[in-house]
Amino acid sequence: MARMTSLPYDDQPATTPPVPETYRGLWRRTLLTTGDGRIDRETRVFWMQTERLHIDIRVPAARGTFGAASALAALTREQLIELAAQMGFAGATTVDEAAVVVDPADGRLDRCTWHRQIDFSPPSNARDLGTMRFETPHVVLEDGIEAVYHERWERDPASLGLTWAVRLSREAAHAAGLLADDLDGAAGDDAPSVFIARCGDFFMFARSRSPRAQAVLASYRGKRLAEVVRDPALDIDDVRALLDFEISLGRVRGNDGARWTIELSTLPWREGQPAFADAVSAALDRFQAAPGQGADPT
Repeated sequence: MARMTSLPYDDQPATTPPVPETYRGLWRRTLLTTGDGRIDRETRVFWMQTERLHIDIRVPAARGTFGAASALAALTREQLIELAAQMGFAGATTVDEAAVVVDPADGRLDRCTWHRQIDFSPPSNARDLGTMRFETPHVVLEDGIEAVYHERWERDPASLGLTWAVRLSREAAHAAGLLADDLDGAAGDDAPSVFIARCGDFFMFARSRSPRAQAVLASYRGKRLAEVVRDPALDIDDVRALLDFEISLGRVRGNDGARWTIELSTLPWREGQPAFADAVSAALDRFQAAPGQGADPT
């Protein structure tokens, strides 16, 4: 990895209004109900929201740890299919306050839209937007607008305080030392590829699959990823490339020379490990302490 010396502050797009402070922090989903009667309290779902950016991870409770495996190359196709049941995404968030009337008793509700810029799942024409009603300052209820679902989210108090995010193209992330592979045709491509966010004691990291793998996935628009990886037309190396998409949640312990440790990841062998090389962690420490950036809650 190249030595990382600095990061641009990029909680963007700047043209998007900041979300209200009431939304910022790390939220855990504690309930999902759907229109077909499904109830889910078990899937590990977390949503981190900063001033403009979000990162979301969804890991089935029954997903295995895959023992001594330390890379996708060590997994069988059946194990890769199990990983494909995960979900997650990152991008920009917009909140239209008091934009929707659902029930006069509830008054006007906020409409929240998650503009996914990288997505673990195949591309889809569906939009991700819901109405939001705060039950308490740390509990928000979300109901789908274009899909029938209800979710209950609870905010971790330890996620309040210091809040920031950066969003990088693949080329910029490679130059910063966040990617160890080659650019795979991404030189000059400024599309978002890597996101890092921090809220209080927590951080999240999201890294998209390679542009070549994303192009393969584009031909499966509207499918579930588990369906895609079962396709016999894809060899196992193609499947591994599709699943080489990391979303990780972890904690920052300490302020000076902070240790960024992953607790949950779409790549299970990353759990319990440092998120970044020492030089990257040190650069993040310097970045968040710089005036007007990480030192001031956004």
